[in-house]
Amino acid sequence: MASACRAELQRLRSDLNDLERIARDRQTNLTNCEQVITRHKRASRELRIELQRLEADVEVLQDALDRDSLEEGRLDALKEGLKEAQDELVTHEASFKDSVNAIDQAKVVLKDCREKMKIVDDEVAEIQAKISKAQKKAEKSSERRDAALRSKNAAFAELEDGQKSKERAEKQRADLAETVGIYVEQASIIHPRVAVDKGETPTSLEKKLEKLQADLQRWETRLGGSPQEIAEAAARKVRAFQQAKKQVESEETLAQLLKTTLVNRKGRWKLFQRAITARARVQFMWMLSERSFRGRLLANHKEKKLDLVVEPDPTKVGKGREAKTLSGGEKSFSTICLLLSLWDAMGAPVRCLDEFDVFMDSVNREVSMRKMIEAARYSIGKQFVLITPGSMGSVSSSNDVKIIKMKDPERGQTSISFPNQ
Repeated sequence: MASACRAELQRLRSDLNDLERIARDRQTNLTNCEQVITRHKRASRELRIELQRLEADVEVLQDALDRDSLEEGRLDALKEGLKEAQDELVTHEASFKDSVNAIDQAKVVLKDCREKMKIVDDEVAEIQAKISKAQKKAEKSSERRDAALRSKNAAFAELEDGQKSKERAEKQRADLAETVGIYVEQASIIHPRVAVDKGETPTSLEKKLEKLQADLQRWETRLGGSPQEIAEAAARKVRAFQQAKKQVESEETLAQLLKTTLVNRKGRWKLFQRAITARARVQFMWMLSERSFRGRLLANHKEKKLDLVVEPDPTKVGKGREAKTLSGGEKSFSTICLLLSLWDAMGAPVRCLDEFDVFMDSVNREVSMRKMIEAARYSIGKQFVLITPGSMGSVSSSNDVKIIKMKDPERGQTSISFPNQ
């Protein structure tokens, strides 16, 4: 497929080259034909001029031929007279033999007359030629005279038109001079007259003015407006810059003040954080000591991690055990101690725990409940809600402790009934 396309492309290119060569040949032939037509037209004009010249020569020769015809008629008459004389000579030859000498003399005279006639003919031909030349000169002079008269009449007409044009131009010049005087007077109010270089014309000055106006327009476009507009824009930008500068200075002052405040608040927050952390640690250790537990609260504020280490056996020496290695009751008791130590750092008015003693034994449950009741009494303005499925026999109601016990569920019961108290 690709080879066929290339072959077709090659064929089309070959055809294109052939067509271009034929077009060039046709263009060359066209140029040659145009040149031949031009030469033919030139030769036609030259032949037409030659024909006119030949026609003039024919007319001259025809005139000469007519004159020669007249001379031939005269010669024929003379020949007829000669013939008559010869006839008379033959007739009277016998009778006039004695007059041979006279005839010879007559022949001499006739010869002289013929020579004189030839001279006269030559002079007549010369005079005719001069007359023809004179007539031609007269015709040419007449033509020149007619042309001169036409030129004279045209010159008088042009002179009259020129006079009228002159009068109109003078009137227009006076009007323009008056207008120019008014313009000069008005322009002098703004600026004195500017000297104009020699050779300058209104057209050249207008071209220079147009060029200057175009340059001014181009520079105004490039600069974004006229000098007045640029000055006004610059004044606005300066005012806006001054206002922005004042605003930036004010914002920088405020930012510096806020930065200082933030640094102080961060310092106070870190101090408050350390105090809360230390208090929570001490509270956690004190609450663990109620069951003779040892432990520590590990807090990493940068990594946002909180962990605890508890050792239930006070006889063992070491760092303690992690929360995942504790038993269920120990883990629940440690969690209660952690919550009570952290609640002091919180401002929530209501604190709730649900089924916190599920994995505790009775000893841990009693100690935890007592600790939470004591913590609730110390937390003034706070309300504790403790929900447990266990028995509350070790806790007695008081003014600040209220026990709400729900009835045991019945078989098929679909709703919970609360007591009236």
